[in-house]
Amino acid sequence: MLPDESAPDSPARDPRDPLAPDLTEPAGRGRLVLTVLAVVFAAIGLVSLAAILATAFLQGTVWPGFVLASYFCLPIAFLLMAALVVWSVLARRRS
Repeated sequence: MLPDESAPDSPARDPRDPLAPDLTEPAGRGRLVLTVLAVVFAAIGLVSLAAILATAFLQGTVWPGFVLASYFCLPIAFLLMAALVVWSVLARRRS
């Protein structure tokens, strides 16, 4: 190619990002639901853990609901996030 020549046209690129989840498919919506659930459970667990620490710092009596929320919500959020990672790995292997 000479400096005066224009560059050849590149092949048409797919405008959709191949890494972005397709939310129109049921699998994309399922992944979105799991992601939202994981974030909600993690947020509830972290807020309850912060409430436990704040109550202990103020030398008050900790409400058992905060303890139960942190005991259950954080592990559930972790398991949901692990499931999302496994789901993504399996989806990439299929494509």
